[in-house]
Amino acid sequence: MPTPTLTDSTPCLDQSRYDLETPAVVVDLDTMEANMREFAEFAQRHDVALRSHVKTHKIPDIAHRQEELSGGDGILCQTLSEAEVMAQNGISDIYLSYMVVEESKLDRLVRLSERLESFATTVDCPGNIDPLQAAADRRGATVDAVLEIDVGLGRTGVPPGEPALEMAARIVDAENLSFAGLMGFEGHVNAEAESEADYERLCEAAMDELQGTAELLESDGVPVDDVRVGSTGTARHSGKHPVVTEINPGMYPFNDANVVSWAGPIGPADCALTVLTTVISKPADDRVIVDAGSKTMSFDVDRQPIPNERDDIEYVTASEEHGWIDSSDADEPIEVGDRLEFIVPHVCTTINLHDTLIGTRDDRVEEVWNVQARGKEK
Repeated sequence: MPTPTLTDSTPCLDQSRYDLETPAVVVDLDTMEANMREFAEFAQRHDVALRSHVKTHKIPDIAHRQEELSGGDGILCQTLSEAEVMAQNGISDIYLSYMVVEESKLDRLVRLSERLESFATTVDCPGNIDPLQAAADRRGATVDAVLEIDVGLGRTGVPPGEPALEMAARIVDAENLSFAGLMGFEGHVNAEAESEADYERLCEAAMDELQGTAELLESDGVPVDDVRVGSTGTARHSGKHPVVTEINPGMYPFNDANVVSWAGPIGPADCALTVLTTVISKPADDRVIVDAGSKTMSFDVDRQPIPNERDDIEYVTASEEHGWIDSSDADEPIEVGDRLEFIVPHVCTTINLHDTLIGTRDDRVEEVWNVQARGKEK
């Protein structure tokens, strides 16, 4: 019996987006590029560096584009293996905004720092400062260490003020570490702010905490040359504060349903990434089922997918490969085989579910990206 031939479902350049096999994760390139230019222009106007967080897309080609727009401000990674992938693909300025403590991973980290033009990592307590110092000493290297300050999220980071001064002194006293400034992540503001005025007020309060800490360190003889902050929702507010030298947004090229839910200016039209689906079942007049559930879109935030460019249907719930769509108010009947498109709840974790991202312009495939750092969590 002959061996069955497997059909290659990889999208082809210039293919119509309407001929793509579904579910497909699709990026509107015009919207993505407009989003990227907007943040780059903000950074230029306010004289801050734009170091983009590539954990959102995990694709070196997009990282290079972000660097070009920012004028070479480098990138931000969340895991060591993610940073290694970016380095292997020609990125030479990387900041790792995460604590590494395992000895084998620290040895990898120090080797990586030696290969790059610029590298820094993050610490916040003796438990991650001391192992980093030991790893750098083993190789006779010096590693830049950024001290994270907890400005309200309550996750990682040393409290502002005297506790931060104590940790900064520990870094300064470490023979193989170089104190490389402060980092604060004011992500709590996205959940708390109910208006643009709230964003301004809450971001300013968080940045004031950083400024007070920076002034305290400098009064004790510790220069603070860099202060890194920001998320997609907060960077355009925090980046105006005089203490800030660098903003670190991540989701802004694509945006998602969660970002749309925040009290900021981002709406569905600013969401470049969508999931294209096919209706596979119509079990009732008021319900259709699409071929995209929780294995296609991540539901790790309390948001449902937003139907793209239509308000007459609702994505209700998902199982692994099925999406329930309420079509009771549909403007016209939806039939099996029809295409429906959705803005995803959380773009970062959705992309990490897929091998390929498809970039389209004028409804034609223009880019096919391999998500090279997918699953790089170590």
